[in-house]
Amino acid sequence: MDFGRITKFKLNSRKPPRTDWGPFNAMSEEERHRAALSDPDCPPATEAQPARARRVPTVRALRKKLNLTQEEFAARFHLPLGTVRDWEQGAHRPDKAAQVLLTVIAKDPDAVARALESWPRPAARHVRLIPVPSAGSGREP
Repeated sequence: MDFGRITKFKLNSRKPPRTDWGPFNAMSEEERHRAALSDPDCPPATEAQPARARRVPTVRALRKKLNLTQEEFAARFHLPLGTVRDWEQGAHRPDKAAQVLLTVIAKDPDAVARALESWPRPAARHVRLIPVPSAGSGREP
């Protein structure tokens, strides 16, 4: 494998490199389509692929749609505030279970809130529960 033509550099997310869109803008729609089809690394999506894609709502957009602060959103849906902040700031992405929860919240937030009413609130992160051995278990604490 020839690595002679590879340039290595670190990208700074706060200052992304500028893209020269001139050549792209000069292409016709047909030329753009042909160029996309000729790219073996990233072929264009078929018409069926976007229809099958599941879209997960962004946390910030969902929260703003519900007119809630981060604190209110976290409390209403029993989520750790730090997790909601991390999702919104892009530090972490919701895992699959969280994506499902966010999708359900987007569809019917009142139903989710009602379902969680009798559910105990999550404990703070700094609290650690230590199991206590039952009497007669033969184990010393």
